[in-house]
Amino acid sequence: MKKRIFLLAMALFLVFIFATGKFSYAQAVKPIELKLSHFMSPMHNLHVDVLAPFAKEVEERTKGRVKVTIYPGEALGKAKDHYDMTMHGITDLALFIHGYTAGRFPLTSVIELPINVPSAKVGSRVIWELYDKYLEQEYPGIKLLTLWTHGPGHLHMTKKPVTKLEDIKGLRIRIPGPLQTALLRELGVSPLTIPIPEVYDALQRGMAEGAVVPFSVIIDFKLYELTRYHTLSNLYVMSMGFAINPKTWNGLSPDIQKIIEELCGSRMSETAGASYDKYDSLGMEAAKKVKAEILSLSSEEKKRWADQIKPLNGKWIADMEAKGLPGKKIFDDARLLLEK
Repeated sequence: MKKRIFLLAMALFLVFIFATGKFSYAQAVKPIELKLSHFMSPMHNLHVDVLAPFAKEVEERTKGRVKVTIYPGEALGKAKDHYDMTMHGITDLALFIHGYTAGRFPLTSVIELPINVPSAKVGSRVIWELYDKYLEQEYPGIKLLTLWTHGPGHLHMTKKPVTKLEDIKGLRIRIPGPLQTALLRELGVSPLTIPIPEVYDALQRGMAEGAVVPFSVIIDFKLYELTRYHTLSNLYVMSMGFAINPKTWNGLSPDIQKIIEELCGSRMSETAGASYDKYDSLGMEAAKKVKAEILSLSSEEKKRWADQIKPLNGKWIADMEAKGLPGKKIFDDARLLLEK
């Protein structure tokens, strides 16, 4: 009897030791820590509406096994370097803008042509739908998670209203990238390549007479304080990507990979597009509150502008075809998707 009691006590003791040991081990396991880098401020719509919610949801859905720490405002590197930072493991996850590295993503740039993208939501859906068919080969060295665009870029002027082609001739106007530089030159503008954080100062000092940006930018960078005339001209959109380092990706378990893919892809693309459209509306409201004029081009004038910049599309297609890339096919597909 005593022997049986002793053996039962020993068994219960071993069960207790095993159970508490297993619990302690589980408690001691550290979460996978991922760095997410971007170059916007923590107040920017992409941080608030897209990246911060993504980080929070990853942690929640993995039950704390993965923790994403965000490094905004170029804390880990310059905006133009974020693709390479992801490739080389300086960061695990990153936002990058295609136009900051001219020529690196030739086919992706189709969305930045003057093809009349009406909104960020539409532009984001189009560029993501084009990815599987045409664009995957343009992203070596990373695992691309999604693509999106911001809203249409319009003219925002400090002193001179623009309602016809002649009004814009010779003006010094800030533009974001090489395709937009070519576009504004076709319109007779003297384009200025100025980083967006420096645009406010350039406008304030008179170095630039205006800027071509989405309405979301005039609220993000307070340009509504300086710009008095806003011409709805829908000149361009810019595309962006969100990616993860391949080594980091391969080190994640399949169930964690599945969670991240579910949070990215078309879901994040649509969320980012909707966020930009929302902030475009807020930017227009901010302009109206300071009594700025919101101007529109007449139907005749829109046609004049379109005819003036139409050769850019043909040149882009010819350049792609000369490189052995399906420029005509992707251009036609982009236009068909926009018509939907």
